[in-house]
Amino acid sequence: MNELLDNPPPPDFEIDHREDFARYFLHERREIVFYLEALAKRTCLITAHLDEGERFFLTTILAVDAAGGRIFLDPAQVDELNRQAIAARRITLAATLDRVKVQFRVAAAQPATLDERPALVVPLPATVLRLQRREFFRLEPPADNPIHCRLEAHDGQGHPRNFELMLGDISGGGVSLVADIDDAECFPRAALLGDCRLDIPGEGVIAVELRVRKAIEVSTQSGLHNLRIGCEFVNLPGSRLAMIERYIARIERERKARTSGLL
Repeated sequence: MNELLDNPPPPDFEIDHREDFARYFLHERREIVFYLEALAKRTCLITAHLDEGERFFLTTILAVDAAGGRIFLDPAQVDELNRQAIAARRITLAATLDRVKVQFRVAAAQPATLDERPALVVPLPATVLRLQRREFFRLEPPADNPIHCRLEAHDGQGHPRNFELMLGDISGGGVSLVADIDDAECFPRAALLGDCRLDIPGEGVIAVELRVRKAIEVSTQSGLHNLRIGCEFVNLPGSRLAMIERYIARIERERKARTSGLL
């Protein structure tokens, strides 16, 4: 599976720009293990960059030993690269999981075996970068199985009101809510909507915080007018983001299968 690639240009790793991407770093061990195990279960291809990145090879995570603080990697097919991985000062690993870039950095690898097959073992990283930018793929939930959001907002006089709104779309960065035009005063720009409940088909109900970024009037094909409220997630835990990403990936697979006549 692994290929030796000679003399690539040194990459500029986002993980080295902590000031720019600070909010995308995971520090909790539980969340770090969650995403590493997700990479392992999906058999995601990972690029292992040695030292400054001039030399690298493709690998996968064979297993995550959370209790022992270790990750087992598929070794390179080229023995020289394995020797360099063992001698390296650091290894930067980069992958993509559900359209989200994942990077983490570890110390040099050690030779190991797993289920009687050769492997490389590296320590569990202290941090993981999940680079989720605003240019997320946005999914419109199926009309026959929508996502609902229950929340509380305040009107112009500060009185609380309860809403159950359908989602116009969802991404890893936020959602758009569909409301009546008359309710616009309850969703001013920058309003924080705490304790919102997203009922995601096939995943369950998750609690999220939303911040309103914009609210605009839109017209439907039937001539009706409603309010589209664009919101971003605030401090969304990685485990809940994973549920959203899993839902998006599943709906996309189902739609592609229908298009190709498999469903």
